[in-house]
Amino acid sequence: MVENIELTRAPQPSLDGVYFITPSEKSVRALIADCDARAHRKAHVFFTSPASQGVLRLIKSSPTCVSVLGNCSELNLEYVAVDQHGFSVMMDGALRETFSAGCEASQAQARALDMISARLATVLVSLGEIPAIRYMAKVGHRTSDVSRGVADRLDRIVTGLLRAKGAEAAKNSPTCDVLIVDRSVDVIAPVIHEWTYESMVHDLLDVKNGVYRYKITTNAGEQEKDAVLGDDDSLWTELRHAHIAEVLTTLADKTRAFAHIGPQGTGTRDLTTGQLKRAVEALPRVLEQRAKLSVHASIASEINALLQSCALSEVGRLEQDVVYGDATSKDITYLFNTLDEKGIRLPMVEKLRLLLCYVASHPQKIDAAEKSRWCKQTGLTASDVDILEKLELLGVKVLKDKASQSYFSSSTKASRPKVLERTGEGSDWDLYKFLPTVAGLIADIDSGALDGTEYPSIGGESGSNVAAAAASAAMLSPTKAKSVRTRTEASWATRTSSAESIGGESDTTDSSAAATASRHRRADSSASNRASKRASRRLIVFIVGGMTRGELREAHALSKTLHREVLIGSTSLETPASFVEKLASLSTTVGRQYERVDLSGL
Repeated sequence: MVENIELTRAPQPSLDGVYFITPSEKSVRALIADCDARAHRKAHVFFTSPASQGVLRLIKSSPTCVSVLGNCSELNLEYVAVDQHGFSVMMDGALRETFSAGCEASQAQARALDMISARLATVLVSLGEIPAIRYMAKVGHRTSDVSRGVADRLDRIVTGLLRAKGAEAAKNSPTCDVLIVDRSVDVIAPVIHEWTYESMVHDLLDVKNGVYRYKITTNAGEQEKDAVLGDDDSLWTELRHAHIAEVLTTLADKTRAFAHIGPQGTGTRDLTTGQLKRAVEALPRVLEQRAKLSVHASIASEINALLQSCALSEVGRLEQDVVYGDATSKDITYLFNTLDEKGIRLPMVEKLRLLLCYVASHPQKIDAAEKSRWCKQTGLTASDVDILEKLELLGVKVLKDKASQSYFSSSTKASRPKVLERTGEGSDWDLYKFLPTVAGLIADIDSGALDGTEYPSIGGESGSNVAAAAASAAMLSPTKAKSVRTRTEASWATRTSSAESIGGESDTTDSSAAATASRHRRADSSASNRASKRASRRLIVFIVGGMTRGELREAHALSKTLHREVLIGSTSLETPASFVEKLASLSTTVGRQYERVDLSGL
């Protein structure tokens, strides 16, 4: 049974309770209240990150809590694994806390950056990695203080953890590459339509926490059922990154194949006893596959209906033309008017997404007259159009400046951002031209071509340091539970028992350190060998402000093409609708609040 510690729960004094909680005062007070009420026979407490001295003192101040505690450990797990190549540190408000007007150098932003870097550090601890950190120094016309802030803090955390173990020199032998950017690195990716199956499922359908809800009709009437879209669904893992057109074709082929399974298709009258036995044994698996196929056929049918009813293929085609400079705002308003004449009413969020693609790829196009024209021609309100202006907070020059408003002003084509174009496998599919910027950054890191001025390093990576490599490996074994009873400061994950009891810490033996070091050693002064070793280690990209499923897909694809493990993480995993809503919540004026935008029409 899994229960929320903040809610009232029935006591179970005959059973032990396992508490997986954040080391906050609120959570610890709830724990103490449980112990005072004897809610469980024993309390086994696991903190998601290092507990502060204040939290430990609070626990010690309750004799009942101390007597009931069976375990008190730190797991360093303040993140959620989205899948094998993605993770989130679960900070849904990070975009607002780091990019709203007036938040620069504010205490609120500093607290957000502290939490982001601390949670990112738990990812590295869990993986047993020491990072070589690079960050995005500038985007558009402004410096990226957010990326630099997270990078600096993460570096200080890693340095402090290593210094506590007397292994600060291990920083010279990093075991992974980490690139920290923020959402301003690519503002088109969160709003443009992605045409792969997984992206469309989460973009167009009401899928929450990976659960698709659908209805079936039985003899008992209409019933609601839930289907979990995850790694246990082989059809989902096969199709999730495929183009929607390929998915529809594949599902149709599989449906036809299953239509021939059975007495008529297999000729069961002519089967031998052994063949019949094997057919019966395979029946549960066949029925399960048929059920999965039915679920995905239902999903594909629902997506296809939405594509038709909202003319999203036409919208997507214009999006591609807009971001690559082949269409203008006149083409956008013409499409809106044409669809209105056909009786197709685009939801407000769809119109906003198309206009966001335009202003993100066509700088300095908005002024009061342009906003008024768009309101008249698109049916959007003034507050809706104001959302476009908020891209300025992400480094996009949306508003016309005085020079661009001059009669003799030069064209803004030269200042348009570079938008990557997909090549190779899958590029021949319609509406599959756009490639997220992070894919190019990952490829550049791997090849050593990433610009050191735009993406500088923090600290430095020296060529050869065998002793440091051995120390780094010993300090960075994968996360194990750590006793906090006698600890005086946050400590790096070490090779300990899986759940040490209060009262002692196990030591890392020389033999285990040497054995681990042999797996992690980065010790060769040759430049070519250093490059080879860099290519064999993990590459982690972290985006402050939310990542998309399209970017997550690129981590999967590049892991295969680059033959190295690529991970991508962020403060949250966004859908286009959720990103537009968060963009709308940004304040462009210090102290001013904007009304929430109704996105229910999507």
